[in-house]
Amino acid sequence: MMTVNFGTDGWRDTMDGGFTLANVERVAQAYADYYKSSGADKKGFFVGYDHRANSEIFAQKTAEIIAANGCSVRLAAQACPTQAVSFVVREQELSGGVMITASHNPPRYNGFKIKEPQGCSSFPATTDGIMAFLDKNPIQRNGRYELYDPREAYFQYVEQRVDFARILKSGLRIFIDPLYGSGSGYISGLLARHGIESVEINNRRDTNFGGFNPEPLAGNVPDFSELIKQARGDFAVGLVLDGDADRNGACGSDGQFINSQKVFSALFHHFAENRQTPGKLVHAFNGTKLLDKMAAALKREVTVTKIGFKYIAAEILRGGVLLGGEESGGYSASGNIPDRDGVLNSLYLCELLAAENQTLERIYADLEKRFGAHCYDRLDLRLENSQKEKIRRTLEQNSQAEFLGKAVSSKEIFDGIKVHFADDSWILFRASGTEPLLRVYCEAQSDAEVARLLKAAGEFARC
Repeated sequence: MMTVNFGTDGWRDTMDGGFTLANVERVAQAYADYYKSSGADKKGFFVGYDHRANSEIFAQKTAEIIAANGCSVRLAAQACPTQAVSFVVREQELSGGVMITASHNPPRYNGFKIKEPQGCSSFPATTDGIMAFLDKNPIQRNGRYELYDPREAYFQYVEQRVDFARILKSGLRIFIDPLYGSGSGYISGLLARHGIESVEINNRRDTNFGGFNPEPLAGNVPDFSELIKQARGDFAVGLVLDGDADRNGACGSDGQFINSQKVFSALFHHFAENRQTPGKLVHAFNGTKLLDKMAAALKREVTVTKIGFKYIAAEILRGGVLLGGEESGGYSASGNIPDRDGVLNSLYLCELLAAENQTLERIYADLEKRFGAHCYDRLDLRLENSQKEKIRRTLEQNSQAEFLGKAVSSKEIFDGIKVHFADDSWILFRASGTEPLLRVYCEAQSDAEVARLLKAAGEFARC
């Protein structure tokens, strides 16, 4: 039997490799066995799915198997965002949830995300417990489930949190790109309910995602950027979702992409300074130093976690968190479900722009005037495991005062290896938990220096 491995956010694999219907059945049976073993299956389950190839088939089979084990199961009536599953699980006080998605991974991937009763990403104890039941019992099939569409209840949840009247009054021009994912029609649908016009592209199902990875990165939205440029809006914003709509990015009024580190900083500014919501800031190990500088100036406590939203969710569940987020574009604000929500956070961005009557690029520029320039990018290197291990050992053992042509001030070994330079820039090497990649994250005072460091890092990794 093929091994199934859970990473930072569930089990993912290629559909021409390990993510087959047979293996989904094995995991679904183990999932049901785990919850039944402790009597935690009594409240029922919700299963959702995204726009990827075969997602509805995998989801239906998962629902059938869980139901065949004597559990109450609802299956999404149509493709939906991941956070809609988290919302349903928490609001209906269910035992748990499953979302069939590979999020932002390339089209050939699919995945099995597990949602805790609190409405957040699965904790290691849960996934370890499920894996302990893998292949322990025969697969039960053909159980009966109900169909349920979470859209209306989720819309009402969002409407309680966003000032749509202020957005309408501002005259903000809103462009939306769900990247052919399951968030299609969610932002535009919410805006339309409040009389706010928007332009949405790439909102049909395309299992190839237009030839791009469904991740909110500059290289994946060339048509969207051009659309905004051609529209020549002087007070506009572009909202970008990933494949399952739990992460978001943005484009400015000029069509230029605004990365997730900048979006996170802008959201923190909005909640801490405009809304003046109490609480601490939580960010992952690869977060921008701008957040730490802002938090220090605003006298907000900061907690740094490992990479993966489950670690951020754990902090949120402990209480007292204003905003938690990660480099890949997932954030959760105080009072919301403890999970990433690209739809809600995109609308919070619109609320921010309406509150300050400024474009997103201008708001971020003002933050940099206050706290300094912070440019950022990421390099993904496809390397063999042996090469990744060699790089790890070399970096851990390296005690030289200079690295990649810069003076080193310190080195952190936490979730990956981060080298801090004397000029306040940094570079982080970390093996991906969901793909066969070595990710290299970098922040410096200029885009040119970030590009130089990432190029040098790539040469170092391949030598």
